[in-house]
Amino acid sequence: MLPYLFLAAALFLSTYSQLTMKARALVHASASDAVAGNMQYLLAMGTDWRVIIAGFMTFLAGVFWLLAIQRLELGYAFPFMALSFVLVPAGANLLFGEPLPVIQLLGLGLICIGVTITALSR
Repeated sequence: MLPYLFLAAALFLSTYSQLTMKARALVHASASDAVAGNMQYLLAMGTDWRVIIAGFMTFLAGVFWLLAIQRLELGYAFPFMALSFVLVPAGANLLFGEPLPVIQLLGLGLICIGVTITALSR
């Protein structure tokens, strides 16, 4: 049971991290594509405590991933991480109003079907 909790923690923390970084990127977005604007943006992101915490969450996700694959077959565990390709766009839609066109929803549904088939194959 514990390896599955590790897998879920890795997925949750990875998703949380991506959505947090996007939220902070919107706050610090530069109006300029010039080098100075990009440097100012990167400095703001690099010193934002929320971005730093999100980076730490990415590190923790990696730790939980290592603990999960220690006990689970990689061929079984890895497809579950594909759920981040579903959770991040869904979260971006809910939190930021990013569009989810029908064709993308179809692709996300196919990912879910693939993960389900993988889980049932065990």
